[in-house]
Amino acid sequence: MFGILPALHENQTLYSWCGLTHALNGAVCARTTSTRLFGAPYAALCHDFPSRLNLLERSTRGVLGSTRDIALRNTLLGYYLAIVRRSRAEQIIGLLRTGTIRHLKMLLGITASRVGGHHPLKGCERCCADDEASRGWAYWHVEHQLPSVLVCLKHRCPLFIAWDPVTPVHRRHWLLPRLEHRYMRAEIPVPSDASMERLLRLAADSARLMTLPPASLEPEQLTRGYQRLLQNAGLATRNGNLRTARIVALVRDRYRGLDDLPGLAPLKAIDDQWPGLAASLSRRSARPGHPLKHLLLIAAISDSWDQFFEACMPAAPVREIAAPTVAQAVTAANRLDRFKELVTVHGKSLAAASHALGVSRTTGTLWAKKLKIAYTSRGRPVAERKAAKIRRQLKKGDSISHIATTAGVSMTTIYRIVGTDPEISERRRADAFSRQREIARRTFAALCRTQSDQSLKSIRSRPGNSYAWLYRNDHQWLASQLAEQGRVSSRSR
Repeated sequence: MFGILPALHENQTLYSWCGLTHALNGAVCARTTSTRLFGAPYAALCHDFPSRLNLLERSTRGVLGSTRDIALRNTLLGYYLAIVRRSRAEQIIGLLRTGTIRHLKMLLGITASRVGGHHPLKGCERCCADDEASRGWAYWHVEHQLPSVLVCLKHRCPLFIAWDPVTPVHRRHWLLPRLEHRYMRAEIPVPSDASMERLLRLAADSARLMTLPPASLEPEQLTRGYQRLLQNAGLATRNGNLRTARIVALVRDRYRGLDDLPGLAPLKAIDDQWPGLAASLSRRSARPGHPLKHLLLIAAISDSWDQFFEACMPAAPVREIAAPTVAQAVTAANRLDRFKELVTVHGKSLAAASHALGVSRTTGTLWAKKLKIAYTSRGRPVAERKAAKIRRQLKKGDSISHIATTAGVSMTTIYRIVGTDPEISERRRADAFSRQREIARRTFAALCRTQSDQSLKSIRSRPGNSYAWLYRNDHQWLASQLAEQGRVSSRSR
């Protein structure tokens, strides 16, 4: 047992914690520390995936918490297990409790992905400074190590890479953020502000994926989400056939100039002859893929992570939706007041005030409009005639990608116009709701018609039956349909 066991923070890598434990206890040999922690001389020096979790729990007497949580939240394992099948995820976690898995990267599909299994350590200089000021030492942050993260979401700046000529399996010491003499440091070059915005979206989605429990998005669910979004955007037919050329053009335009950045080599696979990641993940039959590839496609075809995640979900179990409590309403009002105070009294920018309250800059801009706070837009200006045309297309319900292509502007510009115009945002939400309602009605009615000899309970057990959605959002129509068919549901009385 070690004399000093530091706390393991939520965003700290297990590898960083092991290095700090080694330093605080005055150990000389890294292999000795690793053996005392994991029962193996090099297990603690592996910075991406865990092993021998039961031995770690025993050596630390469980003070670090659940070994399952450590594996999923303080290493890269959770990032990969979120999109594998449940049986595979549980198998991997079980095996890592007792030892190592030599073929782990093969089980996770990393070796076949062409993304590469090397995960270089990455960090943010400003995060290091903040850590030293608040805790006295700097550490590697888990979210920065994800293969799809090249920028710091908190500070909106590029990360640096710790290049070490020694491969992790042969390393005999710890690389820590402030020990630059042990590695070569290189900042990731971000070519433009537009590129930074795309990389920030990628980092935000990566963080959301990392927080999901294992098997939250199995291949069939991912395929369902892609198909729904692509169909709504006019990039796939109702039968699921992809309009590949348009998808390729969309993805290539979004990530233009980023394919030379470290770790984004899969973008080079997108060409006119072979669509690569732009189409292979979104076909009707489920296909496994590296999380990086999925995240690149998700950011290209969806307005937000929440929109994509909801598109992946089947009809949720029927449950009552509670109205917001008084306390929740007061909290929302307080946030609005606090936002106004930060901007008008303390002189904060909209971005700084939004960040302080944990909301996006787009939300902050909407609040500023609602509160009638004057501000200067930092986005690239769009000619008024072109902006007016874009607004007309948005009001008609044209897809974001189609408008961006015809107007000759980026999709980010279109998102900005949508996000800062409450009328357009509301109209598009209403149109989307109407489309969803029409699809749900047709789906449920067709099931009732083709399964007329089946009970309502049996129909509701079928995947994608739309009953739950209709119960929550179109209850009157649902009740009338059930009454016409002579079906009785205790929930619809």
